[in-house]
Amino acid sequence: MTKGIEEKAKKAYDLAYKYEGDWGACSQCTIRALQEVYGEEDSNIFKALGSFAAGGGCEGDGICGAYAAGLFFFGTRFGRRFEDIGKNPDDPKALEKHGDQFKLVKKLHDKFVDKYGSVICNNIHRKLYGRPFYIADPEELEKFDKAGGHDWGCTGVNGDAAKWSVEILEEFLSEKK
Repeated sequence: MTKGIEEKAKKAYDLAYKYEGDWGACSQCTIRALQEVYGEEDSNIFKALGSFAAGGGCEGDGICGAYAAGLFFFGTRFGRRFEDIGKNPDDPKALEKHGDQFKLVKKLHDKFVDKYGSVICNNIHRKLYGRPFYIADPEELEKFDKAGGHDWGCTGVNGDAAKWSVEILEEFLSEKK
């Protein structure tokens, strides 16, 4: 990995970590860090990702919001577009357009599973804190914070998601050259 990529990845990690600690809402904090590193601002993606926070609406049983942000990040670059559907008679559903995106998502998925054992919010909580927290409940949120949720735990998950997304994208782009 080149020094430039390492610096970008570190910046993404640091920003995502800080934003999660300051603001919460893992999905938005991670995408904001990625957008900042790449000089982008898409407020619609930022807004939409808010619904993925803490496993989806703070329910915990869905995918990690930081992971979801990585998926969105890759999808905005390599996902199938609406106008692709029906254009190619050999691939009318434009299924081939998913190829690069799915390769990148698989790499991010594998990094999450390797480090955290899962991409599911509650399972990541179990790995980090020994139990899941129901963040929608103010008492549970307080316990989450006391356990380190916004000090070292989910802040680190956000940092990892942003860092890994940069590394995966940059590796992919360098291989494409």
